[in-house]
Amino acid sequence: MEKTRIQFSGNVQETLLIPLWMRAVESRRKDALFHDTVSCSLVERIDYDFRKFSRDRMSMTGVAVRTRYLDDAADSFIASHENPVVVLLGCGLDPRVQRLSNAGKAVFYELDLPDVISLRETLLPQTGRDRYISCSMLDTEWMDSLRGRHPSGQFLFICEGVFMYFTENEVRQVLADLAARFRGGVIYFERMGRMASGQTRHHKSVCQTDAQFRWGCDDPHEVERWNGALELLGTMYYCDYAPGRWGLAGRVMKMISPLRLSCGIWSYRFR
Repeated sequence: MEKTRIQFSGNVQETLLIPLWMRAVESRRKDALFHDTVSCSLVERIDYDFRKFSRDRMSMTGVAVRTRYLDDAADSFIASHENPVVVLLGCGLDPRVQRLSNAGKAVFYELDLPDVISLRETLLPQTGRDRYISCSMLDTEWMDSLRGRHPSGQFLFICEGVFMYFTENEVRQVLADLAARFRGGVIYFERMGRMASGQTRHHKSVCQTDAQFRWGCDDPHEVERWNGALELLGTMYYCDYAPGRWGLAGRVMKMISPLRLSCGIWSYRFR
């Protein structure tokens, strides 16, 4: 089988290959938190040295945890709303739609930069359930288009593995723009603590690319203070989830608050 060679226009885009490979690795475990045959197939079709990520055991568990948690959050949102519209921000090569049990009850949009969407269209063509948006999430035209296309839609936004590469001002702007257009909508996003965001060189996978962490936040209420339209719904920190999977390192992290809170997912409602 001829493999697809890839070339990205920016440093951050290459990082999408990290969770792709780690989802495939997780899917082959006997105690897997999910099964993703599509990611397994994609890894086999891409000409890339994924082995350089193989030493990063903590990130493997982190990707498994965040994937399962966000899959469950999406399924729950879809089940509890009449007109769910799910928007995956910075979707990379994640076949989330194929993993969800309630996918047939929602409309999906997957957004990423043009070179990523071009690759996605080659390897993972759109289905009848999802549509691709090729642009920066910092643009607002796509937001206006979705709002106009779904005037009674109930929106869920999921953003994983993205905001840590943005500046704080960019994160603020995205959240403010979404809140202004999607009142009542919900967003789940992955974030890092400030200490972790300054340690790109110590991240065993990301340091294999040229990407750099740029934003971290320790207090979920700080995000509420940025914009009165954001209401905190919940927090999840990775080492609290599936504790049996983390081993000794995870147990140590859980005992040290700055480490426990260093990586996780926060969710907010646009009010």
